[in-house]
Amino acid sequence: MVTQFEDLTPERQLVILCSRGVWTQEHEDEAKKLLSGYLEWKDILYQGLTHRVLNMMFYHLKRIGMLDRVEEEVLKVMKNQSQVFSMRNQFYFEELGAIYQKFEEQGLHAVILKGNYLAANVYPSIETRTFNDLDLLISVEQSEQFVRVLESMGYIQGEYDRNTEEIIPGSRKQKMMHQMATHELQECLKKTDHPFVSLLQVDLNHDVLWKGNCPYHISTPDLLSRARATQVLGYPCHVLDYEDFLIQLSCHLYKEAVMLNWIADLRDLKLYKFADILMYVERYANDINWTKLVEFCHEHGCEKVVYYAFYYVNFIYGDVIPVAVMDELDPGDHAYLDEYGVENQSTARWEDDFFTRLFDTARILRVNDEVMSARNQFWTTRNEQVTGR
Repeated sequence: MVTQFEDLTPERQLVILCSRGVWTQEHEDEAKKLLSGYLEWKDILYQGLTHRVLNMMFYHLKRIGMLDRVEEEVLKVMKNQSQVFSMRNQFYFEELGAIYQKFEEQGLHAVILKGNYLAANVYPSIETRTFNDLDLLISVEQSEQFVRVLESMGYIQGEYDRNTEEIIPGSRKQKMMHQMATHELQECLKKTDHPFVSLLQVDLNHDVLWKGNCPYHISTPDLLSRARATQVLGYPCHVLDYEDFLIQLSCHLYKEAVMLNWIADLRDLKLYKFADILMYVERYANDINWTKLVEFCHEHGCEKVVYYAFYYVNFIYGDVIPVAVMDELDPGDHAYLDEYGVENQSTARWEDDFFTRLFDTARILRVNDEVMSARNQFWTTRNEQVTGR
């Protein structure tokens, strides 16, 4: 039997409800009804943290005057985390402004991606969308120039040792292999004295899709050429065009939801990724050209990837994506919606329904052994390629 929203516990209904950016009166009434009864706050706290929606919950419950219903120790965590991410995100955006200024001085064109833009322009308050790095899309032909600019600002291209808290510079071979084997350059890192951002990380993406057996291709030069000028908290920058941004969000969600590398780390199903799409569609409902988006998907053959993301956004939140768009993108066979393991072309099928695996971290114990073994071999080979070891 497929679990529906109404079948979930009050705690998990509240978590989903609080992942929304915009509440109607109906949403507010439902939240007050849920908060009027007994709630297991330890489950709410864990789910809110793991799905990165705790700050949204604090925002909404404070806005409607219901913080007195929250267990005291949980409320302290909510309040502290909200304040921390407000300062973290502000610090990151100040750094983003400085980076963009340097890029512009060198005539370099980069595009802001995902959570960085969403936190500043789509989510209701700066702290309500958490992120841990700056994601930029660049032209691979100019990658060395971008890295040189960041290095002039104190960044080091390499990897971070969490035990020693030191940045280990990447070798020339490691940098080259990372760029060839993945969709991004090896990350650029800089230590800081900020109390809540000990390490700044900039990810320079040269593709919006994953490498390996990905059957789709989206031209980065085309995406860059269509990018529109915008701002994040007053800092000038560029962002993908409306349809391109939504497609990129969908591709990113699909990749991490079905590939075992993310499933093994329990980073596959995160509610905030679905909420990103919900809030983006609500925010730009009058700007998104759905016909253009559908035509793009048909042209690039990525209907299944985008349909996957749209299907589950509608499943969680209701009729977010227009019916006509869903009909146009519908691949017919929906079996793949419950499959995982695409990175090694050996797929398996979840036995649990979507809501069960969304909230149950024990899903990792039910991963098919054969597929997991193939995954381990795949990522051993991939890591050897990336590190050059």
